Amino acid sequence: MGVMTKLTLPEEFMLIALDDESGGGKTRPGIDYAVAGMALVQLALDHRVEVREDDTVSVLDPAASGVPVLDSVLAKAAGERDGVKVKTLLRRCRRGAVDGTLESLVARGALKKRTSRVLGLLPLTRYPEADGSAEREVRERLSAVVLGGAEPDERTAALVSVLHAARLRGKAFPDADRKQVNKRMDEVSEGQWIEPVVRQAVRRTRAAIIAASSGGGS
Repeated sequence: MGVMTKLTLPEEFMLIALDDESGGGKTRPGIDYAVAGMALVQLALDHRVEVREDDTVSVLDPAASGVPVLDSVLAKAAGERDGVKVKTLLRRCRRGAVDGTLESLVARGALKKRTSRVLGLLPLTRYPEADGSAEREVRERLSAVVLGGAEPDERTAALVSVLHAARLRGKAFPDADRKQVNKRMDEVSEGQWIEPVVRQAVRRTRAAIIAASSGGGS
């Protein structure tokens, strides 16, 4: 089964975060916040939500998108009459965001789902690559911007910024010069390629990831 177009930002992020062969990597600290945050950024890009300067998320269009992970975030945000803080929303959505995104990628044919048992008892589920075409397209976009110096569109700039916060530079660019990659990812993360409403969602997602990775998440 071929991979359907078009991937969401949570799916793009997850394809970079996972190891292609083993399918491991989903439990790395901060990944859950990153995937939930990418869903919020996708909704902001689609003009379904806005993130105000006080970090409050308000829903502009509550209609279901048909993408379970996005709709879960949208529903939780819509349930708050006066809006909800980004940090609170990501905390509420993070647990289901990773598994939901992985299941979506399996349904698309990009990943395979494999369950084994550790010591014959504990179930362990991994998601190795099934069809690498979608990930190759994402990596080509990332490489053009980070390694080739191309100007990013909003989607790619947001993805670079969140990958940078999640310390996935090595996963995204395994063979590239580390200092060069860090410098360029900093430039993209601090640049003005993203409109203010979306930039606020990216900024707060980055803060949540950094806090979770350093033990400050809850």
